[in-house]
Amino acid sequence: MLVESITVEGDIMEENIKVADEQQTKDAGFKEVSEPPSAVAPESIKTNDLFTSIVHTSFFSPEQCNAVIEACESPLWIQGEVNDGQIDKKLRNVKQQGLMMNEEGWPHTRILDLMKQANEARYKFDVSGFMNYDAPMIMEYGKGCHYDWHIDVGKAVPNRKLSFTIQLSKPEDYEGGDLEFLGTETKAEAFRQQGTCIIFPSFLAHKINKIKSGTRYAIVGWIHGPTYI
Repeated sequence: MLVESITVEGDIMEENIKVADEQQTKDAGFKEVSEPPSAVAPESIKTNDLFTSIVHTSFFSPEQCNAVIEACESPLWIQGEVNDGQIDKKLRNVKQQGLMMNEEGWPHTRILDLMKQANEARYKFDVSGFMNYDAPMIMEYGKGCHYDWHIDVGKAVPNRKLSFTIQLSKPEDYEGGDLEFLGTETKAEAFRQQGTCIIFPSFLAHKINKIKSGTRYAIVGWIHGPTYI
């Protein structure tokens, strides 16, 4: 029975090869055409020229920023990881812990409201909200800390659609540590203002420059949705 099965598969394989050879001979070479194929009319494609926008807005008060920082628990700080849970301080050197939430859901609910507004106004992405396994984090960048060029979406986190950073520290609290975007003019002074929220598509390459002195605190998180197909 096994021999017969192999023989049948062999016959089918030979037949497929024969058909492929005939098709290749039939379609060989270039056909003469009087004009190139018609292109798609630009007006027939729905276009959103704002889908790579970087939005920043004043969001938290100084008191709210300080409250978030003071709610951090020293034993909960862990070293930031990169792909597959690895620690690579040459690429990323930062400490992090989960963002605390009060009984009313603050600040998560307020952040989510802002992100929905920004998405409706600019990006038009298909988004759902936060995901428990990839919830917002607080980042602590001390002297020498940084995060080299990277994007926030990938194989391990394919559902990230929009990223956000909320500046918790005052500009004078640290030197260096600016947020930059690849190939994009960065509004460094505006981004450094305490309480400012920066929103951008998770596929935009960005980095945090090395901290020269002081400490920078920031909330970092992502709004999720169906993967791009």
